[in-house]
Amino acid sequence: MIKSLASADATLRDLAERLRRKVAGSALIDTVRETRDSDGWPMLFLSDGGTETAGADVIAIRMKAVDAVSKDVFNNALNAFTPHSMEIAYELDANAKPEPEATDLAQVLAECAKTGVALQIKEIADATAVSATSMDAAAVAKEIENQDEWPTKGR
Repeated sequence: MIKSLASADATLRDLAERLRRKVAGSALIDTVRETRDSDGWPMLFLSDGGTETAGADVIAIRMKAVDAVSKDVFNNALNAFTPHSMEIAYELDANAKPEPEATDLAQVLAECAKTGVALQIKEIADATAVSATSMDAAAVAKEIENQDEWPTKGR
């Protein structure tokens, strides 16, 4: 399937720059790493000193296109150029509370909300590293709709 990553790349690149300024010098989450998942979608990993293991303070952000709800001439599903959805994932601790500090998580959610895309919060099980694979396996715990009008979304 042909897909365009330009809009997702630009949005996540801008978000990465804003987050780098916000976390610079922080005692907790202070590192922002850009990467891609196995399907090519852009991702950000925010961590404390670059440590992205289970039990560490890690927040992952992935941008994906929304299904356009229509089909191409061959009846294949289409991905819209835009709008997009943004997945935000973090690990839960043994008490089912987020591993990252509440202030770090709130800062990230506030910056992500400024992008105007739908946010999907994913909570990763305790003792499981936050990764694209664990994000794929996790259910959406909360969806926050930031855009009211999606012309390609069925009603």
